[in-house]
Amino acid sequence: MTISLSPKAQKALEERMRRGGYATPEEALLAGLASLEQQEAYGDFAPGELDKLLAEGEADIQRGDLLDAKDVFDELRELGSGGAAGQDR
Repeated sequence: MTISLSPKAQKALEERMRRGGYATPEEALLAGLASLEQQEAYGDFAPGELDKLLAEGEADIQRGDLLDAKDVFDELRELGSGGAAGQDR
């Protein structure tokens, strides 16, 4: 596959290669695609936000603050479907 880039996109890719240490445009492109996949799979968290939330959850577990699994999965389903709980984001 051959990809044509605008001058602006080419400049951005070259800059990303310099800053990110990517040896080839393909490496930079693959890293970008991996980032998109992660964002789609885990949501749009700010850098470090997901790690902070996980640490808070682990601390809750250590204190014995447990949640009912059914309630958690119900809320996740609602968030995933764009329900009322998902509108808070």
